[in-house]
Amino acid sequence: METNVRVDLQTLETGLKHIEMAYINGLCLVPNGKEVKIQRDPDAENYNSEQAQVIVRILARNKQDLLAITANQDQTRDVLARAQKRMVDAQEWLLTHLDLWDRLEQAYRKLFPEDTGCVRGEQGCMDDAVVRCKACVREGPYGE
Repeated sequence: METNVRVDLQTLETGLKHIEMAYINGLCLVPNGKEVKIQRDPDAENYNSEQAQVIVRILARNKQDLLAITANQDQTRDVLARAQKRMVDAQEWLLTHLDLWDRLEQAYRKLFPEDTGCVRGEQGCMDDAVVRCKACVREGPYGE
């Protein structure tokens, strides 16, 4: 896995929320360098003039968050490309390690058959674990 691909889409979340809010409320944004033109979407069925005025003020107060996405098309495209690469690398790592984890647990259970408990001890597998050990699967709601 290539470890030098670094990108954090969470830094763009505030800007994304504001862009989504604009479009949901019948507005559209037109990037123009360091400015963003806000206009009514003529095809929008859910446009409310008073609400649009409030949203325009919110967008103005959060201009920097919008510009982080709209100011440089090439930069935004590059962020998307790097994030996609990072996700592919993470997926490959995860799939490889799921297989290895499963095989290692099977080997562990054969090598140490007296250990019938959770690999994490008494606390058991984490609730949000992607994979659970055989002991916790047996004891869980879908156990054997």
